[in-house]
Amino acid sequence: MRLEPGSQVAPHLTLVTLLRMGGIGSIWTAHHQGLGRDVAVKFISASLATDATAVARFHREGALMARIKSPHVAEVHEHGVAGNGLPYIVMELLRGEELSDRLARAGRLSLAETVTLVSELCAALTAAHKLGIIHRDITPEHVFLTDSGGSTCVKLLDFGVARGDVDPEGTTLTATGAVVGNLVYMSPEQFFNPKRVDGRSDLWSVAIMAYQALTGVPPFEQKGLEALLGAIRVGIFPLPSERCADVTPALDAWFVKALSREPSGRFSSAEEMADALRRAAASGSPLPAPGPTDAPGKAG
Repeated sequence: MRLEPGSQVAPHLTLVTLLRMGGIGSIWTAHHQGLGRDVAVKFISASLATDATAVARFHREGALMARIKSPHVAEVHEHGVAGNGLPYIVMELLRGEELSDRLARAGRLSLAETVTLVSELCAALTAAHKLGIIHRDITPEHVFLTDSGGSTCVKLLDFGVARGDVDPEGTTLTATGAVVGNLVYMSPEQFFNPKRVDGRSDLWSVAIMAYQALTGVPPFEQKGLEALLGAIRVGIFPLPSERCADVTPALDAWFVKALSREPSGRFSSAEEMADALRRAAASGSPLPAPGPTDAPGKAG
């Protein structure tokens, strides 16, 4: 059975419109008879449907997301296998745009928008981390800004390479020590010591996006893999105030801590990180000065 508008992929699911087609699969709108409303349905590609590891990882993504109960994580209603043998995940249908599209169009966000972005992403991560789930691939393409009644709600998507304390079938679906994620947003330990990756690695990725949202560019934008890895390894990045005049010393200090190359130098939790940013943005009160090993270098 081909996937096309009108296809009944399950007794209660009828496809309506193709939303996106990519190398690893497709996303459709569908009508869910049981829920009485339209939903989003994510399918793995036919080429990957014969790869046992890819299929297991896809089902694992659905299972992990279904466990996370947060208004800032896309809600998963169910996951299963369609009549044509393709695995699928049924999620809430979101209206809006990816953060990557917003930044491409607007260039940057206001401080208030950035604080909201970080606060709501940290709320999502608080819920995930309490369950032992680490996302490991937080990028602007995996952050969705919904439009609901004139207000924006941030949703974290795509837990395809997430790591959980316990896999659904007790299997290891990402190789021990494997490097996964988008290079620009990956923490130093994801490159250099993947076994050390924990929730603080997700916080690093959020801080990278916050920097980009405020200044219009990521802190590490060196051309070429070797230069990028070198900059991340030694923590070389311009303070955001060097790129955006209205960034205060308190905000600079927040980024220095959030982007410490050592996990122990960062905020210990998503909740602490969000609270510190709100305080820095609202009052301008400086955060504790970073230690010598945490201070960023000057670019150029």
